[in-house]
Amino acid sequence: MEPADTSVSIESMPEPSLSLDQPLRKRSTLTRRLDRAFLRTRSALRQLKGDVAKLRARLDKRSDEWDWPRFHREVRGEGRRLLCRLDRFPDAVLISGCQRSGTTMLSRIIRESAGMANYRRGNDDELDAALILCGLESPAEYPPGTRFCFQTTYLNESYREYFDEAYEYRLIWVLRNPCSVVHSMKYNWDRFAFEELFRGCGYPLLEDREKHLYDAIGRAAVGKTRRACLSYVGKQLQAEKLARRLGPERMMIVDYDELVRDKLRLLRRIYDFIELPFAPTYADGIHERSVAKASLLAPRERRLVSALCGPVYERIKALAVPP
Repeated sequence: MEPADTSVSIESMPEPSLSLDQPLRKRSTLTRRLDRAFLRTRSALRQLKGDVAKLRARLDKRSDEWDWPRFHREVRGEGRRLLCRLDRFPDAVLISGCQRSGTTMLSRIIRESAGMANYRRGNDDELDAALILCGLESPAEYPPGTRFCFQTTYLNESYREYFDEAYEYRLIWVLRNPCSVVHSMKYNWDRFAFEELFRGCGYPLLEDREKHLYDAIGRAAVGKTRRACLSYVGKQLQAEKLARRLGPERMMIVDYDELVRDKLRLLRRIYDFIELPFAPTYADGIHERSVAKASLLAPRERRLVSALCGPVYERIKALAVPP
């Protein structure tokens, strides 16, 4: 018997599991994946570039818009007069008082009354007034005899500008109980505005030791309740000086809480004071939603507010128009 032939011919060998072009196919698949990743990355970069351009445009636009920090830097910080254009608005009505006391509410009611110029442009009525009164903006043209009402609580340490004899105006000072004001300052107010008021009206009332600490480490040196109280007191001390200087013919002090409780009667007296016709519908702009803020302070806060702010509040309240 012949031995079996164990040789294998090339023709009889099975096909290899890996073809010669398989590495090429693998490389092609990897290339396609890389291409897709590149395209996605390029698209994402284009989107990011567009977002950056939009953000830059918004920032450039914002830099051209006015806000209180910019006003502080470019107007107050430069020592410019804040009421230098008030002489262009004879027989104007000015609304002031400590911030967070209802001055915005009253100024809007009067500004929107018949015969008054409603010059409002943005979301901040007081900033609109500040820009007009310092000469940076001009109101639109109004018929002759149109009067203007400006909210001027922002004057703070510049309150002596009220004393300029060239200005013809009636000043209404809105007085509100200190507990409500302090609560609103602490919990419902912008931090920049709060610190600006404190620097202008509260800081001068600090004790020397507190001033040194505040100068060294900032607002952490003095508790927020104390800073709010001193700001309130400093602002009301201005009211006493203004009342002595201007007299009852040019200045009227109105208790906010009394105005809310007896709005028709007191609002009518306000309109008599500024010599403007009164309509009962104007009282619809006075609401009572924030009257209860005085009760929201903690007992410890209320005691501090009473001790620091109570005496000056009672003195100014004695000067207010009786209900």
